[in-house]
Amino acid sequence: MKSVGLRFKPDDEQMHPMHEFVVEHEAFERTKLHHWNPTVTDKNTIIFEIVGSDIDAYEEALAATPGILSYEVKQMPGDSFFIVVNERLDAKGARQTAAITQGDLIVVPPVIFDGDGSISVTLVGTDNALQSAVEDTPDGIDVEILKIHPYSGPADVSPGSLSPRQREAVEAAVECGYYREPRLGSVADVAERLDCSTSTAAEHLRKAEMKVMSELVGHP
Repeated sequence: MKSVGLRFKPDDEQMHPMHEFVVEHEAFERTKLHHWNPTVTDKNTIIFEIVGSDIDAYEEALAATPGILSYEVKQMPGDSFFIVVNERLDAKGARQTAAITQGDLIVVPPVIFDGDGSISVTLVGTDNALQSAVEDTPDGIDVEILKIHPYSGPADVSPGSLSPRQREAVEAAVECGYYREPRLGSVADVAERLDCSTSTAAEHLRKAEMKVMSELVGHP
């Protein structure tokens, strides 16, 4: 079995109306498809995380989109929210979905619908199944292969993968706004919370980030 990372770039005709809305609206960055009904039919229930702040605008666009049967919205801390959507696929959407869910293929979530109009997805399957996914992509959607490597199992990024001091550093960084956009805190703020030098705080953060990112892409 192999894992392949693909980036799709649909043209205007192939792009889903809600993806087009995210691309054009300045209040949104991207959408992450986290979960869906494993039985893919013409009607599916799916869970999205929306990275953006204007819930009212997004709900208004959902209500105006053909094929959206129902939805529920859940606000999250920060500039994001979750939606559970029940949608009926049209013929175009069915062809796109079939290309990456056929045969022996497994879609590894999340599927990222980015603000530049691209869709990033990771697939796991046999060589033949992965090749078919690329070949069966509908016309009007460009495909870029980002990476191919043997599948080594899901990444295991958990609090337990960090040392206690690394976890303290990450918690302090989150609390002071170090990972906010725009950044509100500094390494000096982290060091003050940890009661250590700035260089030591920076080292804790660097090692924690290296460990998490390495495990996230399957290279511990």
